[in-house]
Amino acid sequence: MQIHVARHSAQLGIFSPEEIVAGLQSGRFHAADLAWRDGMQAWTPLGDWPEFRVTGAPASPGAAMAATPAAESTIPWEQGKSLGSFFATVRLAIVNPAGLASGRYAFGDWLVFCYVALAISLPFQAVRLAIAPDPNVAFGEFLQGLPYDWAQPVADQMLKAPPAPVGLTIASTIGGLAFAPLMYALCALPHWVGQRVFRIPVSVERTVAATLLASGALILLMAPFQLLAFNVGVQLLLSCLFLIPAAIVYFRGFGAATGVSPWKQFGISCLVWFVLFCCCCVAPLMLFAGVFTKAMSH
Repeated sequence: MQIHVARHSAQLGIFSPEEIVAGLQSGRFHAADLAWRDGMQAWTPLGDWPEFRVTGAPASPGAAMAATPAAESTIPWEQGKSLGSFFATVRLAIVNPAGLASGRYAFGDWLVFCYVALAISLPFQAVRLAIAPDPNVAFGEFLQGLPYDWAQPVADQMLKAPPAPVGLTIASTIGGLAFAPLMYALCALPHWVGQRVFRIPVSVERTVAATLLASGALILLMAPFQLLAFNVGVQLLLSCLFLIPAAIVYFRGFGAATGVSPWKQFGISCLVWFVLFCCCCVAPLMLFAGVFTKAMSH
């Protein structure tokens, strides 16, 4: 059974019992490190686990925990804030996400990280606004090429619609970028609730920070695709092609940062958003349909 290990509230990762025994013998883990696995009510020091006392690790008194040195983060962004550390962290999240396990994950650090990613994407956004046609025109022309009866009337309506004012388009784009990280943080809260339902002890702050980390890395990777806004068909095709790779990058980084299997986090995310969709969309529509049908019957 896999065991979660943490030191001073920073999760070190998920390990097998054999790995923990070897780590205690080599000094990688300490008797005062807290550990938890499915079925336990609370985190317990490794030195208090009967199966690990045979390694020679003593039971952990309060003094042992006080003497344990604070875990040192190996994530570049938490070691220093710079463009170099930003790109190094994105590379770490993509190439070696296991290296994210040592992070402290303070909310403010990763909120700034996400804003940096959005700032780097701004030139791509600006080029898109400069070269792309009006969204209504672009989508209307795309619908015109579809061999469906319903597409032509919709396309005609979109092509006849007046273009959106340039100032309003720019303002809405900048406003969206300014509030995007806060929305990512807000969307992380239902996921934290889903973790608690499955008794996965990841803190709210760590869940939100991990969401901002994974979102920031994905924003940077997807920024160049803004340049393809002139062709709706190409955008849709690339979105389908890169949907699975993007999900893999996101959940590998998010899972490593929270110390939880990416597959578990993916499953929790699917369940949470399915429940929210049912509660916020399906249930109100069914209620409205019932009220409407009842009113028409009278």
